[in-house]
Amino acid sequence: MANSNFAGVSNIDLNPSSMVFSKCSWDANILSADVSLLNNSFYVNPKFVFPTLLKPEIKFATANSPNQAKLNAADMVLRYNIQGSTFLNIAANIKGPSFMYSNGLDAFAVTTAFRGGVSAFNLPLNLVQAGYENLNGSALYNNPYTVAKNVEAAAMAWLEIGGSYARKLGESYDYVYTGGISLKVLVGYSGGYALSNGVDYTIPYRANFTATNLNLSYGHSINNENKPISIVNPLGSGVSGDIGFTIIKKKDTRSALYYGCPTFSGKRSSLFIITKNYKWKLGLSLIDLGGINFSTNAAEYAYKNVAYSWDTVTRINVKTLKQIDQIIYSNFNGAKNATQNKSFFIWTPTAVSAQLDYNFNDFFYANLSIIQRVVIPNQARLARMNSFALTPRYESQNFEVAMPFIINEYSIPNIGLMVRYKFVFIGSDQIGSTFGFSSLYGLNIYFGIKINHLGRSYKDPRVSY
Repeated sequence: MANSNFAGVSNIDLNPSSMVFSKCSWDANILSADVSLLNNSFYVNPKFVFPTLLKPEIKFATANSPNQAKLNAADMVLRYNIQGSTFLNIAANIKGPSFMYSNGLDAFAVTTAFRGGVSAFNLPLNLVQAGYENLNGSALYNNPYTVAKNVEAAAMAWLEIGGSYARKLGESYDYVYTGGISLKVLVGYSGGYALSNGVDYTIPYRANFTATNLNLSYGHSINNENKPISIVNPLGSGVSGDIGFTIIKKKDTRSALYYGCPTFSGKRSSLFIITKNYKWKLGLSLIDLGGINFSTNAAEYAYKNVAYSWDTVTRINVKTLKQIDQIIYSNFNGAKNATQNKSFFIWTPTAVSAQLDYNFNDFFYANLSIIQRVVIPNQARLARMNSFALTPRYESQNFEVAMPFIINEYSIPNIGLMVRYKFVFIGSDQIGSTFGFSSLYGLNIYFGIKINHLGRSYKDPRVSY
């Protein structure tokens, strides 16, 4: 949806400069949301996600565990196909009231959103397998293992309020150039991270975890151990920004019906006029550059060259993060020399993106979009998932359908489907697993409700592409 010419304010998350070319002179987002989960090592058998989520109780167990015997065929049993470099990515973006205006020369937007996410990348096979088997896999015993540097995990939830501006920077006979920027104020409500700087370990026997050289930092900040997020009690603050540029190749002008934004009545608002459009459109952007400093109810620990042998590690019964901090601090040899802080910083999911949109006949388009996360070594960060998406779409004033072919992390293929009717859109980037056609390694669903036409509010065709 972010690449549609009718996306309006939904364009901004991917490239703020693209809103200059919006088919609509203004666009108001009432409510939209995008929720996704994906990993490459754990799955359940094909299930239709939504009936499962509507159950009053969801039973869950790992495969071949004692609890599995208590489950029936309708319950969710976690199985594994552990990869050499496991990843997990969860992302949620709930966009609240947001507004955009574009006159073909300048464009402005004000946005609100509540966002959250969990990311874990580069997790080594043996560590993941040991955790899944609860240190009960005899094949792992008495073998030396290493967790490399920059193995990371993070989680964060925050509110963002942003302002965006874009402008047509120049125009020639064949091309039009635009640039745009977004600045966002961030309010953090929970955050945490763990970052390896190198860990050597063995598993001598069941329930024992022995590290000979542990270099690890971690931090956490939550408002209440039982109710982690409280809107009235923020725990951190920060800023982030996006910047983008777009160039379009013009098509020859022609006399034809020009269609503006969707209408409430269902009638197509049209004018017979000399219209303009683009042959192709190329965008480049840097998104979510920034972060949040957590300084309330925050604790950060950095351990260096710590050695320990931890018995009964699988039988720990803790209810709060503070109890975990105390257990680690009490049991690790040399832990008393650990660095402790009462604040820490987590980067937002920074990425670079390129978008190429090709116009076949003003109704059929093909889009290629690439998102590549930016790696910030030795820093706590919420990491964005890499993606490569090729999307054919049919686009008209009141109806639109798109079917993206997506490769996440450049290795996991998925097929998606999006449908828009007037002011409402709904879609999924993982229709196979979300709707029960394939094993559930993840799920994705997004939707939106907006308003962008009241009466004769189409954009001036003389400045629209």
